[in-house]
This record gives sequence, C-alpha cells and structure tokens, in this order.
Amino acid sequence: MTNITKQNKHEIYMRAYFKSLLAVLEEENKVSEHIKKTIFYGVKAIITRPRLEYITREEVTHRFQTINIIQDCIGLLTPKEFMNIFPIAKEYDGYKWEMKDYFYTINYINTLDSNVPIGTGDKILDFLWKYYNRDILMFCVESMICASDLRKLEGYSSLLEEWATENGIKTYVMHTDSKGNQFLLDKETGTTTKVSKPRPKHLKIVK
Repeated sequence: MTNITKQNKHEIYMRAYFKSLLAVLEEENKVSEHIKKTIFYGVKAIITRPRLEYITREEVTHRFQTINIIQDCIGLLTPKEFMNIFPIAKEYDGYKWEMKDYFYTINYINTLDSNVPIGTGDKILDFLWKYYNRDILMFCVESMICASDLRKLEGYSSLLEEWATENGIKTYVMHTDSKGNQFLLDKETGTTTKVSKPRPKHLKIVK
C-alpha cells in the first residue's frame, strides 16, 4: 500500500485545485460545477499544507492569494450549495462546552436565504466562522495563520502576540542554534533561557 504523506496530499490537492480553477476560465458551460470543485480542492490543499521551518514572502503571498480566491468562490455559492460540499458536522452537544455544533449552524443558516449567494467580504468571513465543519474550521485557522505570517514579514507582531500584549500576557520567541539547541528569547529584556528537553522515562543515567 502506498504511504501518502501530508506533503503528497497537499501536492495532489493543489494540482486538482489549479486544474479546476483553469477549467472555470475555459469551460463557460460548466462554471458552477468547476467552482464547486475549486472550493473543495482549494480548502483541502490549504488544510493539508505542511508546516515549514521558515516562511518566505513568496510562499506566504501565494498562500494568501490562494485563500482569497477560494473565499471569493465560496461567496458565489448559496448556503444550500455550500452545505452539499462541506456538510455540517453531526455533533450535537456544543451547548455543554459553549461551542458551535450542528444546531448552532442550522439556526444560523435559517436566518439566511438558502437560495441567495453568500456574498462578498465580511459576509463570507462571517459565514465561514459560524459554519461548523472540521475542514472549514481548519481552513479558518489557516487563514488566520496566513494573515499573521504576513504581519510578521512586515515587521509587526503576530496576531497572537498582539492579543497577548493587549491582555498582559508575556510572549517568548523560540530560537534553534546550529547544534540543534533551543532557546527562549524574552523580547522585553533580551535575555535567553535554554530549553531543557525531558529525558524519556525508560532511559537511565549509567554511573
């Protein structure tokens, strides 16, 4: 059996995404069908993205553009069409944890016209954040990570760091030297602390 890694999945979905996106432009008689495929493969490509040790402006910009295209395509669909691509997760106990669940999403969908396109801009973002589906939740998280990466490339704090600062929570930056040793940098004081990795319990020091 072939071992399909996350990198393989990402590449497979990206190829399918580009093929569907190209078909949207070339086959006018099947635009709706290809838009739906573009959304499905695009979301899958984003959420299977392998984590990189370092980010580059080229990669983040490309990722940002891809996410925007996917979101714009989603805005062309009606809620009913979107539900057929990414069904609402059948989890019903969200009230116990004050989280989204099937009922929360259904109640939200019922406030919309199921036969009218979702729309543009904030309407898309609002729809996605209120929609409960694991893939869509991961897609929203990846969108936030991408926005945060762009901020860091522009020299600003990440979204998480900004939130932490506003709430009086200290943050640290992890660095790894050429020997693989890791250090935490306190950006306020400039001091560093070496990260000590716990020794596995099954290993014992021989004297």
